[in-house]
Amino acid sequence: MTARRYRLRGDRGTATVEVTIYTPVLLALVPLGVQVAVWGMAWLGADYTASHAAQTTRVYGGTVADGQAAAAGILDSAVGQRLYDPQVSITRSATTVTVTVRGTAASLIPGWAPPVTATVVVPVERLN
Repeated sequence: MTARRYRLRGDRGTATVEVTIYTPVLLALVPLGVQVAVWGMAWLGADYTASHAAQTTRVYGGTVADGQAAAAGILDSAVGQRLYDPQVSITRSATTVTVTVRGTAASLIPGWAPPVTATVVVPVERLN
Protein backbone atom coordinates (compact mmCIF):
# COMPACT_ATOMS: atom_id res chain seq x y z
CA MET A 1 0.00 0.00 0.00
CA THR A 2 2.88 2.39 0.77
CA ALA A 3 4.50 1.85 -2.64
CA ARG A 4 1.19 2.59 -4.30
CA ARG A 5 0.81 5.89 -2.43
CA TYR A 6 4.35 6.87 -3.41
CA ARG A 7 3.63 6.28 -7.09
CA LEU A 8 0.46 8.37 -6.97
CA ARG A 9 2.17 11.11 -4.98
CA GLY A 10 5.04 11.30 -7.51
CA ASP A 11 2.76 12.78 -10.20
CA ARG A 12 1.57 15.74 -8.14
CA GLY A 13 2.07 19.09 -9.84
CA THR A 14 2.77 17.74 -13.31
CA ALA A 15 -0.45 19.20 -14.72
CA THR A 16 0.60 22.67 -13.59
CA VAL A 17 4.01 22.28 -15.21
CA GLU A 18 2.48 21.00 -18.43
CA VAL A 19 0.01 23.88 -18.62
CA THR A 20 2.79 26.37 -17.90
CA ILE A 21 4.88 24.98 -20.76
CA TYR A 22 2.16 24.29 -23.34
CA THR A 23 0.07 27.46 -22.95
CA PRO A 24 2.67 29.88 -24.40
CA VAL A 25 3.35 27.44 -27.23
CA LEU A 26 -0.33 27.22 -28.12
CA LEU A 27 -0.77 30.99 -27.79
CA ALA A 28 2.13 31.49 -30.23
CA LEU A 29 0.58 29.07 -32.72
CA VAL A 30 -2.67 31.06 -32.99
CA PRO A 31 -1.09 34.20 -34.53
CA LEU A 32 1.10 31.99 -36.69
CA GLY A 33 -2.02 30.30 -38.07
CA VAL A 34 -3.64 33.67 -38.71
CA GLN A 35 -0.49 34.88 -40.50
CA VAL A 36 -0.48 31.79 -42.73
CA ALA A 37 -4.16 32.36 -43.56
CA VAL A 38 -3.54 36.04 -44.42
CA TRP A 39 -0.59 35.09 -46.64
CA GLY A 40 -2.69 32.39 -48.29
CA MET A 41 -5.47 34.85 -49.10
CA ALA A 42 -2.93 37.25 -50.64
CA TRP A 43 -1.45 34.42 -52.72
CA LEU A 44 -4.89 33.31 -53.91
CA GLY A 45 -5.63 36.88 -54.99
CA ALA A 46 -2.32 37.13 -56.85
CA ASP A 47 -2.88 33.75 -58.52
CA TYR A 48 -6.42 34.67 -59.57
CA THR A 49 -5.18 37.98 -60.98
CA ALA A 50 -2.38 36.27 -62.92
CA SER A 51 -4.74 33.61 -64.30
CA HIS A 52 -7.33 36.14 -65.41
CA ALA A 53 -4.73 38.40 -67.03
CA ALA A 54 -3.15 35.42 -68.79
CA GLN A 55 -6.49 34.26 -70.19
CA THR A 56 -7.26 37.78 -71.41
CA THR A 57 -3.85 38.12 -73.05
CA ARG A 58 -3.70 34.67 -74.66
CA VAL A 59 -6.90 34.90 -76.72
CA TYR A 60 -6.73 35.54 -80.46
CA GLY A 61 -6.21 39.29 -80.84
CA GLY A 62 -5.40 39.77 -77.14
CA THR A 63 -2.63 42.17 -76.19
CA VAL A 64 -0.43 42.86 -73.20
CA ALA A 65 -2.42 46.06 -72.63
CA ASP A 66 -5.63 43.99 -72.40
CA GLY A 67 -3.98 41.77 -69.81
CA GLN A 68 -2.75 44.76 -67.80
CA ALA A 69 -6.25 46.24 -67.81
CA ALA A 70 -7.77 42.92 -66.71
CA ALA A 71 -5.22 42.59 -63.92
CA ALA A 72 -5.86 46.15 -62.73
CA GLY A 73 -9.59 45.48 -62.64
CA ILE A 74 -9.20 42.30 -60.61
CA LEU A 75 -6.74 43.91 -58.20
CA ASP A 76 -9.12 46.83 -57.62
CA SER A 77 -12.29 44.79 -57.16
CA ALA A 78 -11.69 41.23 -56.05
CA VAL A 79 -8.31 41.28 -54.33
CA GLY A 80 -8.72 44.61 -52.54
CA GLN A 81 -6.50 45.02 -49.49
CA ARG A 82 -5.23 41.44 -49.38
CA LEU A 83 -2.22 42.16 -51.59
CA TYR A 84 -0.12 45.25 -50.94
CA ASP A 85 1.97 46.99 -53.62
CA PRO A 86 0.98 44.64 -56.46
CA GLN A 87 3.16 44.61 -59.55
CA VAL A 88 2.01 42.84 -62.70
CA SER A 89 4.47 41.71 -65.36
CA ILE A 90 3.14 40.30 -68.64
CA THR A 91 5.16 38.95 -71.55
CA ARG A 92 3.64 37.55 -74.71
CA SER A 93 5.66 35.63 -77.28
CA ALA A 94 4.48 33.85 -80.40
CA THR A 95 3.68 30.70 -78.42
CA THR A 96 3.25 31.56 -74.72
CA VAL A 97 1.98 34.20 -72.34
CA THR A 98 3.67 34.60 -68.96
CA VAL A 99 2.06 36.66 -66.22
CA THR A 100 3.76 37.28 -62.88
CA VAL A 101 2.05 39.10 -60.01
CA ARG A 102 4.21 40.17 -57.07
CA GLY A 103 3.29 41.93 -53.87
CA THR A 104 3.32 41.60 -50.11
CA ALA A 105 0.80 40.20 -47.68
CA ALA A 106 -0.34 41.91 -44.52
CA SER A 107 1.81 41.02 -41.54
CA LEU A 108 1.12 40.54 -37.86
CA ILE A 109 4.83 41.06 -37.15
CA PRO A 110 5.80 44.73 -37.43
CA GLY A 111 8.53 45.42 -39.97
CA TRP A 112 8.15 42.11 -41.80
CA ALA A 113 6.34 41.94 -45.13
CA PRO A 114 5.86 38.36 -46.37
CA PRO A 115 6.41 38.28 -50.14
CA VAL A 116 3.78 36.89 -52.48
CA THR A 117 4.54 35.78 -56.04
CA ALA A 118 2.25 34.01 -58.50
CA THR A 119 3.28 33.09 -62.04
CA VAL A 120 1.06 31.65 -64.76
CA VAL A 121 2.31 30.42 -68.14
CA VAL A 122 -0.26 29.56 -70.83
CA PRO A 123 -0.10 28.89 -74.58
CA VAL A 124 -1.25 31.55 -77.03
CA GLU A 125 -4.49 30.80 -78.84
CA ARG A 126 -3.93 30.22 -82.57
CA LEU A 127 -6.26 29.66 -85.46
CA ASN A 128 -5.31 26.82 -87.76
